[in-house]
Amino acid sequence: MPADPISVKKPHPPRVLVVDDASGMRTYLRLVLESGGFACTEVSDGGEAFDEVLGSTYDLVITDLEMPNMDGFQLLSAISLLPTARRPPVIVVSALLDETLAERRPELRAASALRATPVQPADLLTAIGNVFSRRAASR
Repeated sequence: MPADPISVKKPHPPRVLVVDDASGMRTYLRLVLESGGFACTEVSDGGEAFDEVLGSTYDLVITDLEMPNMDGFQLLSAISLLPTARRPPVIVVSALLDETLAERRPELRAASALRATPVQPADLLTAIGNVFSRRAASR
C-alpha cells in the first residue's frame, strides 16, 4: 500500500501593495515585482492604499509621492501612525526625489528606502531585499 503523499505547505509569496496614479508605472512595477516572486495589488492613490493596509496584511508598500486625493507624503504619515505590528515597510519610487527632498519633507523619514524614477529592476529588487533583511534582523 503506497504511503500517503506528504503535503508540504509552500510559503506564500510576499505581498506588495503598489501605489501610483500612473497606470503605466503600476504595470511596470508589478511586472518587475512579479519577476522577483512577489504577489502584487495595485491601487491609484494613497487613500485606496491606506484602506488596503488597514484591511489586509502587506509585506511591503511601494508608493509614488504625487497623487490625487491622498498623496504619498500623507500615506507615509498615516502608515507611520499604525502600531508597529501592522506597519508595513514603505519604499518611495518617485520622479520628485532629489538630494534635498528628504531634508525638506520630514515625512520621508518614515520610508524604508527612496528611489528616483526611472528605477532599474535590479536596483528596486535589491532595495526590497535590503528592506526585508533589515526587518528580519530587527525581529
